[in-house]
Amino acid sequence: MFRIKICGVTTAADASFAVSCGADAVGLNFYRGSKRYVPEGSAREIVRAVGSRAEVVAVFVNESPEAVAALCGRLGIRRVQLHGDESAVDAARIGLWRMKAVHMEVPVDFEALAGYPCEAFLLDAGGPGEYGGTGRTLPWEGMSKRFAGLGKPWVLAGGLTPENVERAIATAKPSGVDTASGVESAPGRKDPDKVRAFIENAREGFRRAQR
Repeated sequence: MFRIKICGVTTAADASFAVSCGADAVGLNFYRGSKRYVPEGSAREIVRAVGSRAEVVAVFVNESPEAVAALCGRLGIRRVQLHGDESAVDAARIGLWRMKAVHMEVPVDFEALAGYPCEAFLLDAGGPGEYGGTGRTLPWEGMSKRFAGLGKPWVLAGGLTPENVERAIATAKPSGVDTASGVESAPGRKDPDKVRAFIENAREGFRRAQR
C-alpha cells in the first residue's frame, strides 16, 4: 500500500520528478471531463518513465469494467481508482487492485461501503456532479474512528497542500495521502517546489505518527 500519491499527473517529466522526490505512486486521470485528463499515448510515456520505481494508479469515473481492463492491460497498469458512482457489481468485475473514492460532502453509507469489493478507500471532497480535484479540505477530526470499522486502508485527499499535509496526517491518521491541485501551478501542471515540499512534509508526518 502506497503512502504518498501525486495525482493528476499529465507529463512524463512531472511523474519522474515526483517519484525522484519520494512519491510512492502517481495518478493518471482517464476521465475526459477532467482538466487533468491524460490521453493513452501520453499515459504510455508516463508509465514508461515511472517504471518499477513507484506505482501508477489509473483514475476512472463511471467507466465500464471492460473499458477499464482493456486500457490498463494495454498500458500495463495494475491499480485503479474508481472515482465515480461505480456499483459494487461493476467493481467486482475488475480484476485489478481497486481503490474506491468516497465523496465526503454527500451522506456516506458505511454499511454499503463495508461490503464494497475494493482493497482501499480514498476520502475526497466532492458532491453532486463533482468528482474530486476541487481543492476543498475535509473535516479531519474523527476520520480514523469512522473508517476503522471498514477494516481496509484509506487514503486522505481533498485540499491537501505542502502547508497542511503534516497536520492532516496527525489529525486524521490516514494510511496514505493524495494531492493534485495542492501541488500545481495550473491544472495538470505540477510545481516542482510544491511537489518536493509536499512529499517531504508528508514523510515527516508519517514518521511522527509512528512514534
